[in-house]
Amino acid sequence: MSKTAIPDWRRLVDHVMAVPERIYEGWSSVLGWDNRTDFGKQYGWDGVAWCAIYNWDMYSNVGLAAIVPKTASVAGMTAWAKQHGQWSQYPSIGAEVNFSNGAHTEIVTGFDADTVYTKGGNSIKAGASDNGQGNGVWSHSHPRRSNHITGYFAPRFPDGVCPPTADPKDPRGGKAVTSWRWKLTAQCPPFPGREKFRLGATSDAALQLQTWLARGNWGPRYRVGPSRTMAQIDLDKVKALQQHYVKDLGPADGLCGPRTWQYAFEVATGLRRK
Repeated sequence: MSKTAIPDWRRLVDHVMAVPERIYEGWSSVLGWDNRTDFGKQYGWDGVAWCAIYNWDMYSNVGLAAIVPKTASVAGMTAWAKQHGQWSQYPSIGAEVNFSNGAHTEIVTGFDADTVYTKGGNSIKAGASDNGQGNGVWSHSHPRRSNHITGYFAPRFPDGVCPPTADPKDPRGGKAVTSWRWKLTAQCPPFPGREKFRLGATSDAALQLQTWLARGNWGPRYRVGPSRTMAQIDLDKVKALQQHYVKDLGPADGLCGPRTWQYAFEVATGLRRK
């Protein structure tokens, strides 16, 4: 991996944190929340419990689907992790946590000595009640030593970089740290070239730009979240950013250049006021 490349684990957690927290399911007066979401459609199986499906979608969206099993079962995910020597009793960033022996799963976004922070689908907003049914994507915090936590699937990332981990014997070679909390990077990556942002282009740079655009709340709202492919909605979001700063970024044509890239980063990270 080059010195300027963003580690795989970081691309993953940045994407997870960019997905808007809100209700995603439909509602039926007879059945309640119906489990039908764009996450299920992306996975290829909709209308079913989708917490593990959401996790797989997050990995797939950043080109990492090959390192996690495609399963809608938390128990299946856990069995696969144990079979491949990727199971841990310690949290690490990007790990999939097993709650209550297969009842639910989310992705680890942070931890400290006492708490693990997660974000997941088919869950409820902290403090809310839904009579036992999840309905959206939300962030949570949990006592690290709670009996509610069964363990963690800690996948090996293709670039060989171990994410921040609390495991003193992490088999991926990382040195254990006492805490890590997610926050946006404060250094803008080099502009990767205009060809990365043309309609239909697919790249990590497209995902990064879309993550910034989502966090800056430019243009139409994503139905699911950022992806690695530039679609018309992404060009519309770029155009909305350019229109806001038209004196600096005009013409507002939806095509991302070096200054648009820089402005998207600065607004998303709070370095520039909207």
